[in-house]
Amino acid sequence: MERDGFISYSHARDRELAQALQRGMHKLARPWTRRQVISVFRDTTSLSANHDLWSSILGELERSRYFIYLASPEAAASRWVQKEIRFWLDNRSPDRILIAVGSGTVHWDPAAGDFDWSRTTALPRMLEGVFRAEPLWVDLAEVRRSRKYSLRQAEFRSAVAALAAPLHGRGRDELDSEDIRQRRTALRLLRGAVTVLSLLLVTSLAAGGYAWQKRGEALDRARVSASQALAAHSMELADTDPRKAAQFALYAREAAPTSESTRALARAVDANSSVARHLLGGLGAAADYVGSGGAAATQVAVSGDGSTLAYFSDLGGAAERGRGVQVYDIRKGRAMKSLKAQWALGGGALELSADGRILMLETAYNRIQIWDVRRGKLLRTITASEGGDLAQALRRLHAYALSRDARWIAATYHTPGEEETQHLTVWNVRTGERVDHRQAEGDLRLSFSADSRLLRALDASRGELSTWTPRTRQWKSVGRLPDIPAEARSITLPGSGDTALFGSTDKEKAELWNLTTGERLASATGSLQRAVLPADGSGPLVAAQGKQVSVLDPKLRRLRTLGSFSWAVSSVAASDDGRWVAAGSGDGAVSLFSADGAGFHRTLPNQERLKAGEFGADGGVAHRSGPEGTEIWAVSEGSGGFRRLGRIPRPVHEQDTAIAATGDGRRVTVVDRGVFSSWDPRTGEQVGEEKAFEDYEPESGQSLRLFYLPDDIHVVTAWSSGVLLIDTRTWNVKQVLLPGDGMYQLLAMSGDRKTLAAIDSVGGDVHVWRWSGNSTFEGVLTAGGLASALRIPKAAVSHGGERLASVDADGRVSLLDIRTGHVVLTSVVQAPGPQDIVFSRDARTLAHAFTTDARSGLELWDAGNGEYLGQWALETPTPPTDAAEPSLRIASGSGSDVLTLDSGGTLLRRSLDIADWRAKLCRIVDDPLSKADRDRYLTDLTVEAPCRS
Repeated sequence: MERDGFISYSHARDRELAQALQRGMHKLARPWTRRQVISVFRDTTSLSANHDLWSSILGELERSRYFIYLASPEAAASRWVQKEIRFWLDNRSPDRILIAVGSGTVHWDPAAGDFDWSRTTALPRMLEGVFRAEPLWVDLAEVRRSRKYSLRQAEFRSAVAALAAPLHGRGRDELDSEDIRQRRTALRLLRGAVTVLSLLLVTSLAAGGYAWQKRGEALDRARVSASQALAAHSMELADTDPRKAAQFALYAREAAPTSESTRALARAVDANSSVARHLLGGLGAAADYVGSGGAAATQVAVSGDGSTLAYFSDLGGAAERGRGVQVYDIRKGRAMKSLKAQWALGGGALELSADGRILMLETAYNRIQIWDVRRGKLLRTITASEGGDLAQALRRLHAYALSRDARWIAATYHTPGEEETQHLTVWNVRTGERVDHRQAEGDLRLSFSADSRLLRALDASRGELSTWTPRTRQWKSVGRLPDIPAEARSITLPGSGDTALFGSTDKEKAELWNLTTGERLASATGSLQRAVLPADGSGPLVAAQGKQVSVLDPKLRRLRTLGSFSWAVSSVAASDDGRWVAAGSGDGAVSLFSADGAGFHRTLPNQERLKAGEFGADGGVAHRSGPEGTEIWAVSEGSGGFRRLGRIPRPVHEQDTAIAATGDGRRVTVVDRGVFSSWDPRTGEQVGEEKAFEDYEPESGQSLRLFYLPDDIHVVTAWSSGVLLIDTRTWNVKQVLLPGDGMYQLLAMSGDRKTLAAIDSVGGDVHVWRWSGNSTFEGVLTAGGLASALRIPKAAVSHGGERLASVDADGRVSLLDIRTGHVVLTSVVQAPGPQDIVFSRDARTLAHAFTTDARSGLELWDAGNGEYLGQWALETPTPPTDAAEPSLRIASGSGSDVLTLDSGGTLLRRSLDIADWRAKLCRIVDDPLSKADRDRYLTDLTVEAPCRS
């Protein structure tokens, strides 16, 4: 069906305006006997459920006579809008482009015959120089601000008429007159019908309203059911296919915001915590056209500087090979121009120079292509031998290496007529000249040194090592290394060449050897075939362990898992610093990982290696005390980690001590064994006199807590005589809360320092106050009902004072809505232990730190209904044996971040904001559901793609 117009717009900015514009164009001048005169396409209403979204949009563009661009800065920046405009410019006349400005600015420069791009913000720059004369455009900015989208509104009606007139082939005034005539005709008929219909209306209205209500309820139930089913499938896939787990979790949330969808999002975030981008989804089954066992030929390469990723996957056989090698800019997070190259059948060599500018690709019949990655240009083809005359098994490079500076390539291969002999050749990459050639004896593995000044050749069959120097172009035998494994297995060499990893076999362990000393450094059982050793020969390794990609220490012990695939990993590559890791699987999936968390979690600086036991109980201040004084830190905003406040020249005892800092960190107050004092940590000078308070009770059994109030003058603490509000300038007690009942009160303060809660740690009663304008507390709530088995050791108040949470000695979490007094007790009792709890900034999520002998991490809860959302594992060092020092401490960070500090000093930042989870998952996998999955879960439901901008 031919379309009269195609509306291109930003979904995030102008969804409502685009809908009104489409509706208005359809209604204007429409005879009452017809549904519509013209057909205008807008993708969210006119497009059926289709997993290939762009192909569908492309088809609509091809059928459309006019292109209507709803202009705004967001639309100008949208990659989807830019693709639509680019297609139109390549295939249609720009004279058929109509512009409606919803926001931003558009200015035409008559002198230049083009838009004034210094003042125009609503148009993409690709329209520069396109129009020969000023195109038709209308200003809808005021209409958008007023949100009056009715044809009865003169301004909106005028704009719609101006845009619709070319589609109708009429002038605007003529079209407007026709619309008035049609409306009058319809009005006369309507008046005649009203009398008859009025008699039916009363009867049908009640029935129709009831039916509509039931329809809405049925649709809501269907969306909830679909959300639950999608979430359940997401949870099932989290360990085996994190990419699809994220995709299903996003669609579950889009279908309906259920507890199950939140749980699925949390699990998908954990499963994808190290994923920077899922670049290709796997076939999910054996490919029947190539490879052993149907495994797709998948290869990845990462430049040493971590700037560039190149990959290919043979998922589609010859058709897929025609797509060429895909290139991804890691630093900018976007695809680059693909290289129009065809790799060898079954895969082959793929290497990048250290700076990511030069790519080496093995093509069919023992040929090597050299590509300029930035320009997407083939520089030269090097022919190793006439591989077309060889048996299929010999038509490939056996071993290969590209020097880091991209000056030299070395490879071993077979030649026709000498099938029993391998040859080793070194070429000059810049000229294609063969600079060295020899027979390759044994089973060689090749590697250039990190400075590209040495080529190492290791004969795996005999344990012999030889070197070649580009400067002298001479080979030197290093000699035979005794005890080096001789059986056939994969071998990985680093840039330094000092070590080699011999992969595991069915009978033998994986082994790490020092090639200089001939010493075996480590061994490990299990699947360990493909690995990347650090360029300098030190630090952790990246290895494929079956279907997982892991980081290993120099003893080949797993430090952490970066990700997993549904099929075994067939290719792995990493940057020199190990931060960026790419991997491909046997079913063609390709993913990019970030060792520092890729935005899901981030390792923050902790140069002083502060430990969990040095972090304050309220998560505000950390201190380290020595005989000569006490160093003090606070948590920085953003990604700064700990911020050193300074030092006070006195030790602080570990027991019965509390430290609080003002918001700017310029003043700290210390309570040490009943004595209060204030200090300027920047100078180490004491501010004023110290004050010893009576009724000091060190045996109370309750950890001492101290909080500054918003004025940075008053502090509050629990004392045996009550909860005391103290002026730090004079040490006068300004207010006493709960007089005579402070000994067993556990205090918790909101993040904005305006809401204070006191919890009876034995009875579970709660008192809540808010800081008032006259620098005193006013009572807000008195309630009970918190779980208090034995006692309550931990409690927290949300940032804005909306909710309170506590955990008792049995691990039962209680949630109190401060506004209503309603208490929810969690249905899942976790392992007991004095661990911290923290709310997200929006008070929707609660995190509870836990540690066991085997692992540590965060438990997540829906703070509204107490639903358990699952766990995030934290791969931290083994907890200390001293139970007095907690092995994991948790605190609120900036925004909705939560910080964790373990016993080894690792400081991590994660977000508890569900919107952040969704946004971050969209960044790593934004493709829509397949048609089969959509038909299975979302039949007859309108659910938009969750990551459509």
